[in-house]
Amino acid sequence: MEQFTLAQAAEWTGGEAAGDAVLTAVSTDSRVIPPDALFLPIKGERFDGHDFIGKAIENGASAVMSHREHEEYPVPALYVENTSQALLDLAGGYRRLCGGKVVGVTGSVGKTTTKELLYAVLSQGLRAQKTEGNLNNEIGLPLTLFRMTRDTEVMVAEMGMNHFGELSRMTAAAQPDIAVITNIGTSHIEFLGSREGICKAKLEILEGLQPDGCAVFCGDEPLLWDKREQLGCRVVTYGVENSACDLTACLHKDGTFDIINNNLPDVALPCGERFAAKLAIPGAHNVLNALAAAAVGLLLGETPAQIAEGLASYEASGMRQNIYEQNGFHIYADCYNASPDAMEATLAVLGGMAPEGRRFAVLGSMLELGDYAEEGHRRAGRAAAKHADALYAYGPDAQAMVAGAKENGMERAFAFEDQAALVAALRQDAAKGDALLFKGSRGMRMERALAMFLGEDVEE
Repeated sequence: MEQFTLAQAAEWTGGEAAGDAVLTAVSTDSRVIPPDALFLPIKGERFDGHDFIGKAIENGASAVMSHREHEEYPVPALYVENTSQALLDLAGGYRRLCGGKVVGVTGSVGKTTTKELLYAVLSQGLRAQKTEGNLNNEIGLPLTLFRMTRDTEVMVAEMGMNHFGELSRMTAAAQPDIAVITNIGTSHIEFLGSREGICKAKLEILEGLQPDGCAVFCGDEPLLWDKREQLGCRVVTYGVENSACDLTACLHKDGTFDIINNNLPDVALPCGERFAAKLAIPGAHNVLNALAAAAVGLLLGETPAQIAEGLASYEASGMRQNIYEQNGFHIYADCYNASPDAMEATLAVLGGMAPEGRRFAVLGSMLELGDYAEEGHRRAGRAAAKHADALYAYGPDAQAMVAGAKENGMERAFAFEDQAALVAALRQDAAKGDALLFKGSRGMRMERALAMFLGEDVEE
């Protein structure tokens, strides 16, 4: 982190400083205080970080921020109206101090994969950084921006949300030069009411766009495509189904694809020309994510060769999109999260797998769907019937998935309220050579069901 002073922090946040300090770190955890750190306490639903200011000072904090205006501290202090908003304001000021470009990424599905593909592409020719882990909310985004330095040429910042206003506050801090919207799905529809509401919330990312900034979004999504001339900024579109997009792809049977520049001027790929690309991760839906990364790469001066190299280099990790063989089974583990759109895309990948045996969809419930839960889970069940030979559904909406599967003619569809019971039944049914997809919302812990199925130790 670059050096800044408490006086600068006061200017960025509109706060009042008592004393000054030279700072090179910001911490929101009183237990982890680097040298020359500003401790910034956050008030949450279950705890208030202000109660740990004393501990942070004991652990070496050089300065503290506080919205307890009547408290005094033995180190320089910055008093603000609200530390949660001040964290965002501080990050915005620091982002301006560092310079460099920021690419903001949001969307209902695919934003993390797109972020990783963007980083893989942009790292080929630029000094790039990215959001690590799931630091994509109103606390995580500022911590991501604090990782920038004056040497950072581009930061790829993922921005998640589930309520109106969250992206508005985050984009004010990130001030993106390019804002990517991967799609408009049904994730968080419980809080946003409709796909139109989700679209409105996602478009908040454009509020913080730099004056000469650019929006990059999927033109296969009608809700975005129809608004492209109403957004008040430059818009670049990409798509597979919509041939009118600026950047499109032509898919080949061997899994490779051509990226075609239809109408993107002043980039290293002349209009009308194409280049070949490939991905190490499965699924036609990931070609859209690759197109988003390619579009940003071209806008930031990358060559087709650099983009192709970056796309090919990315490999999934953790609980996302992992396909491997173990104990004689073909395992497709994608347990990080789920929505109806993501379920359909992932099930299509399962359907494209060519095992010696059958295909099993082992699906956990999808959360935060509100009134759309019944239909969303029936959609997943219908997709399972299309792409799998059997469905093992787990969770509060398992019966709806089974109902959807049976609507589409699937006979081997089962609902479970207990993971152990599901795994016991699955072990009796599945045989070596079969392919098994494990997917569900994060709260369903489908990675645990997978570990149990494979005979690995699991935590209760």
